[in-house]
Amino acid sequence: MAIDLHLHTNASDGTLSPRALLTAAAELGLTAVAITDHDATGSLAEGAKVAAELGLTFIPGVEVSASYTPDLSLHVLGYGINPDHPGLRRVLAHNQKAWEQNEEDSIAALERLAIKIDRQRYAYWKAHPEAGGWPLYQTLKEMGLIRDVNEYFSKYFGIGCPAYVTCNFVSPEEAIDTIKAAGGVPVLAHPGLYVEDNQKLMTSPAFRQTLLTWGIEGLEAIANSHTPEETAFYREFCRRHQLLITGGSDYHGAFAGRKLGRPVVDDAYLPPLLAAIARRQPALKN
Repeated sequence: MAIDLHLHTNASDGTLSPRALLTAAAELGLTAVAITDHDATGSLAEGAKVAAELGLTFIPGVEVSASYTPDLSLHVLGYGINPDHPGLRRVLAHNQKAWEQNEEDSIAALERLAIKIDRQRYAYWKAHPEAGGWPLYQTLKEMGLIRDVNEYFSKYFGIGCPAYVTCNFVSPEEAIDTIKAAGGVPVLAHPGLYVEDNQKLMTSPAFRQTLLTWGIEGLEAIANSHTPEETAFYREFCRRHQLLITGGSDYHGAFAGRKLGRPVVDDAYLPPLLAAIARRQPALKN
């Protein structure tokens, strides 16, 4: 049986409602899911309700953005969190403001490239995530400047590209500590995606040690952005340091080119995660 522990809804930058997303997951035969919206928890209550109706194991989650350097952000998945925890709410509010500023800075960067964004069309896409997702991406696509998500990053918004701007999120340490304080288990999302000075961060022994020092409790070893060799390396790293192994599709909707339930994540990875969540939550009550 398969699970998917990295899903996004229209509470952040996905296109589907919790009901539509989890119905699709159940139709695929998935047995457990986690909604992990970017710095948002607005879909968790509905997600839990729908999952119960569909017979899915549901893990309330979040994907917290964290500024590692001024130019590089990490994403920390928090599994089993209490969305009403005051500290978590403060961190997410801070990051939401950072996202909003990032969008405005990105539009200003495009204007410096003589690309004038139609604010009415941008507002439309922002108000209708179900129509396509990522308002700036959809606006640029509508203008004929990009064809797909890959070009969105490679032409404009990847690190070193002409419209790339930085974002002032909380630190990784604060993200990890806050997830724990909110009853959750912190896991580094898609570890193979982070690059600094043309080197993948996870190839650096110093960075791997830093992760452990921060108190990370797992890696999303199984991700569509990883090669088989990277997946094997991350699994071995987790086993060596008694970290959890998780995985998921990072599904945002059809526009982003990812498929729900892919890569396949075996449900054997679920019990250790559920046990870790259960261990943390009683401790909060003592």
